[in-house]
Amino acid sequence: MVYCGKPSKGCGECRSRKIRCDQAKPACSQCTRAKRDCPGYRDQLSLMFRDESKSVVRKVTAASTLKNKRAERLPRTAVPEGNPVRSELGTPVVDPGFDFNSDPQHIYLMRQFEGFPLEIHPSQELETAKYEAVCYFMRSNALPGSFWTSEIMSNFLLQSGGPASQRAMQASVVATATAMLSRVRHLPSLRDVAHREYGSALRLLNVALGDIEEAKTNQTLGAVIMLAVYEVITSRATKDIESWINHINGATALLDIRGTDQLKTNAGLRLFLHLRYQIIISCLQRDARVPESLLECTKLVTFLQPAEAHGNCLTMILAKLSNLRADIRTNMYENEGEIISAASAIEADLIAWLAALPPEFNYTTHIKSPFDFTFQKRFRGISSYDDQYHVYPSQWVCTSWNQYRSARIIVSDIILSHVRRISDSSSVTSLSEEFRLHCRTLRLTIHRLAVEICRSVPFHLNVHQTQKDPNLPPPESYLGGLVILWHLFIAGVVENPRHGLRRWVVKCLESIGHTMGIDQALAVADIVASDPGSLNCVTEEED
Repeated sequence: MVYCGKPSKGCGECRSRKIRCDQAKPACSQCTRAKRDCPGYRDQLSLMFRDESKSVVRKVTAASTLKNKRAERLPRTAVPEGNPVRSELGTPVVDPGFDFNSDPQHIYLMRQFEGFPLEIHPSQELETAKYEAVCYFMRSNALPGSFWTSEIMSNFLLQSGGPASQRAMQASVVATATAMLSRVRHLPSLRDVAHREYGSALRLLNVALGDIEEAKTNQTLGAVIMLAVYEVITSRATKDIESWINHINGATALLDIRGTDQLKTNAGLRLFLHLRYQIIISCLQRDARVPESLLECTKLVTFLQPAEAHGNCLTMILAKLSNLRADIRTNMYENEGEIISAASAIEADLIAWLAALPPEFNYTTHIKSPFDFTFQKRFRGISSYDDQYHVYPSQWVCTSWNQYRSARIIVSDIILSHVRRISDSSSVTSLSEEFRLHCRTLRLTIHRLAVEICRSVPFHLNVHQTQKDPNLPPPESYLGGLVILWHLFIAGVVENPRHGLRRWVVKCLESIGHTMGIDQALAVADIVASDPGSLNCVTEEED
């Protein structure tokens, strides 16, 4: 039964003539004076509530038929019956070909989410916005291999109430989702909602951390990860990046107390793999040592998933690089030669990793057609760098390549900078011709890798995507924007501030910040714009 509002009480003749009816009995005065037969009055109760069941069924059937016809025209990945799809990380995930917004589990999940009523009324605009924000966030991040697929997130969000860790996870999701949507759609009111939910999540986290068993749960770790994402979205000033680092440090501490038991479940493994990358990036940024607990868990993952050896091997190399930077900062080496030797060993590890890559890591380079007038629009208002861009088999492969490129740039910069110190403190002739040639090669390598990072950006932002691909996030996803920030920073600080590559990177970061609602991209753009450039600091003698 559906409430249809208050109907008119006038007789049929008065209603048809649109005149006032005095509702006299047995006939209204207007009909009596005009000597017309009064048709009488309607049953008010039957008009106020009508049975719309048949109409609803008819509409749903028609919509379902139309949707099925559209689905038949869309490409869909074939999935063997009864077998889960295997992600790049080697863990089973839900069928990536499903329509996330129409999935019954997803609809039920969203309706059960605490604070969101089953029926949304016009007077509940704020609740509607929160509901929409969470649905948008879930759909934007429904990517195989991500810890926030519906399979994993349903375990976190399906139950309302529950322990503090459960409620902290829910509040952190709402905070992150509303913060993102407020920036994308320029809704200041949602920023206040996000801030309140963020505070609520922090209070609930403190309660959860007071109980050692609660602190070990996936919900507690997931809430910390979500709050770290919140900081990436909302940190506009460069000093605010520290807030993201603080959350990553907190998550690192949780990894220590969780131990290797966290790898026994699918959700725990996904959480670890997602957090592992964030921790290493944080350590590289701060010149800090990578926690031993992370390395031990990575070794176990390598044993449990031998098919993913390339990704785990690269992680261990990145950890060695971060530890080298930490040791340099704390003056653990006696002379420049030892530093150059250690950096050269890591460079050799990276080259060996590259040489051992299987064919599925191959990517293609494309030249943008001069007649592709929609490319710049798809690329959020900026043009591709040097009119070339890459296409990779998956987002995970693209990210792995950029991790390698960024690491090669950093280790090459370490070698060049310490060679410069030797040059400044001794005669130039002390450097052999072979080593000076190697330095020139390093500079060319740094520039080439920075260009390759720039060419990978359109793929991260799905510019090339012309059809639905289950291995990629949807076009409105901001996952690519989050992942590419660190690599754009590394590429951007290679050249001097007046170089075309530097200007392109700054513009790209600003575009990500404004169109994706990721404020930290704007902070990184400011840092890149003011950096002197690593290649610009190398002396001419090294050439």
